[in-house]
Amino acid sequence: MNIMKLVGEMGTVMNMQLTMKRFVMSAVACGVVQVVSAQVAITQVVPMSTADQGTELRVMFNGLPVQPKAYQLESPSRLILDFEGATNSVGNNVSVNTTEIGSVDVLEDAERSRLTINLKDHGAFTTRTEGNTFILKVAPEIRENVALPTNVAQATQQQNLGLTNIGFERGAQGEGLVNIELGSAHAPVDVQQQGSKVVVRMLGTKVPAHLARRLNVGDFATPVNTIDAYNEGSNGVIVIQPSGSYEYMAYQAEDKLTISVKRPVDNSPASMIRAPQTYNGKKISLDFQDIEVRRVLQLLADFTNVNMVAADSVQGQITIRLKDVPWDQALDIILKSKNLDKRRNGNVIWIAPVAELIKAEEDEAKAIAQSVKLAPIQTDYIQLSYAKVADVEKLITERKNGSTSGSSNQNTVNNDELAGNLLSPRGSVSSDIRTNTLIVNDTAQKIDEIRKMIELIDVPVKQVMIEARIVRASNDFSKELGVKWGVLSQGITNNNDLLVGGSDTTLWNLREPELNDELGGYTYDIERPQNLNVDLGVAKPAGRIAFGLISLSDFMLDLELSAAEADGLSEIVSTPKVLTADKQKASIKSGTQIPYQSSSGAGANAVPKIEFIDATLTLDVTPSITPDGKVSMQLSIAKDAPGVAAPNGELTIDKNQIETNVLVNNGETVVLGGVFETVNGNSVTKVPFFGDLPVVGNLFKRTSKVDNRDELLIFVTPRIVNDNSTVNR
Repeated sequence: MNIMKLVGEMGTVMNMQLTMKRFVMSAVACGVVQVVSAQVAITQVVPMSTADQGTELRVMFNGLPVQPKAYQLESPSRLILDFEGATNSVGNNVSVNTTEIGSVDVLEDAERSRLTINLKDHGAFTTRTEGNTFILKVAPEIRENVALPTNVAQATQQQNLGLTNIGFERGAQGEGLVNIELGSAHAPVDVQQQGSKVVVRMLGTKVPAHLARRLNVGDFATPVNTIDAYNEGSNGVIVIQPSGSYEYMAYQAEDKLTISVKRPVDNSPASMIRAPQTYNGKKISLDFQDIEVRRVLQLLADFTNVNMVAADSVQGQITIRLKDVPWDQALDIILKSKNLDKRRNGNVIWIAPVAELIKAEEDEAKAIAQSVKLAPIQTDYIQLSYAKVADVEKLITERKNGSTSGSSNQNTVNNDELAGNLLSPRGSVSSDIRTNTLIVNDTAQKIDEIRKMIELIDVPVKQVMIEARIVRASNDFSKELGVKWGVLSQGITNNNDLLVGGSDTTLWNLREPELNDELGGYTYDIERPQNLNVDLGVAKPAGRIAFGLISLSDFMLDLELSAAEADGLSEIVSTPKVLTADKQKASIKSGTQIPYQSSSGAGANAVPKIEFIDATLTLDVTPSITPDGKVSMQLSIAKDAPGVAAPNGELTIDKNQIETNVLVNNGETVVLGGVFETVNGNSVTKVPFFGDLPVVGNLFKRTSKVDNRDELLIFVTPRIVNDNSTVNR
């Protein structure tokens, strides 16, 4: 009995020790949290105005002041001071009404306290620290009071009704801030995203001449590359061209319009794995042994003032020791050690096992897909203004037909199809070409997506006039000099032994004379001019002269000299023009078709037929208008002409063709071609031996000289039509 009593007393003592240990550990933890929570706080903000010296803003702390991070914004003029690690105990708004400062807003989050000082005008800023007080001094801006003439003041007032300035700056998070200063807070402004650009249209307000220019802001390391300002009719247009993927936000404060362009946040699991996790929460120290996980989560929730919801399945004990660790990192360590995960929605964090979270997300996705599947089908009629309804219909149905062609179960809803296709599995689309109307049968969500797509693509396309001037210049020169010798002897009238002629024809004519009874004697019927002994005359002489050198009763010797000289200069100009839309191919042909005979089949089965070959001037062009107003052209220019017949009689074609890609300004002329050909020739035709004799040899030869030059030039000029915008560079 004594032994049992002793054992019971020892157990009671051990339980008391264990209880005391847990109490001490809890007290230590609470003490650590309280120590960490002890931070410097803003206790008072006092403005002080001094005559002609500006305004002093005194920010008082309950300890040594924290040196702030300062930011200055221009639209509207504000000064932002971030005190890292400081809390706020003065409220959200401080009443200030001085010449330089309009009001002061005080905001607080888990990391900092922010003072937003709304300035009335620009000025100089200075800061200093006196004990526990941080002092900001805003000096007044120095202005020169100059009286303007009445007409100048009226012109200035009228100018202020429109656009006054376009500025750009880089934000604290790397975003691009486009600051547009309007002349009036009520100026109508339309901001839209068109493809890869953000377009700002000021209705009824033109861009001043000194602001109509391009701003190249690529060096600021923001998503914005260029800012173009120009006029389109009576409206001013500002085009912001970002690079890559982006998201934008537009907000206006009085007459200041600010457009913020930043990179989208990649929340995909792959990006989260690639990118290292950064923690910026308040630091905390934890030292627990064998404590419940739910209790640790409760301590973190109390420390951070964040709402945490833990599932019933979150159980177990944990031993943890952390020193000066950000609270969000401490939370991740605790969750990973117990195979837990979190989902955050605003200021609420839901904590549950990983498998439970995944199942809940899958159930939510199935519910969304099922709701889409069961959503009512509607019919909508969308009339297109510029695009062809057949092209839009093909664009909508192309992906759906490709993704559902291999599906065997039509009742199964694929989430990927719902997310990537413009039509749901139950949707359909048809078109009426006569009225250019698209008929869509689908859910309301899918119809809205189709309407958004049509708003982007159903826009007027700019037209481009392509004017080409094809110039072919030729310079021809030829010179020919020839000689002809003729001889004829009627020796048969005197004797039968001598017959002389220049050819076998004349000899044959002299061989059989006819007896003339009336005149007496024999006569001959001589075929002229075949009585030649040397025929080296010019084929097409410009002039000729003939001499009878020896003329006897039965013998005659004659000489003929012929010469020709031709000098020609010709220029053939062709000016084809074609009007086409942006990025649409256009073609123009002008010329003739030359027939030629061919046959189909072989041997006895060959069937003759007539075919045609083109000898035309052809211009094929595909223009593309760049965002900066230039024109990129893909050109194919061909100028074919009938050539000289081949020795076998077949047809030949002289071809001149150019294919290239060029980039020119609007209305600028580019020169292509430059094909230059030169032909020089000298020829001599002569009688052997006699043609080589000095001086006398010129009577037995023909000389010819040729000098031809040919050049091809092509001038191409693109002009953007129906475009009243002007882009200054």
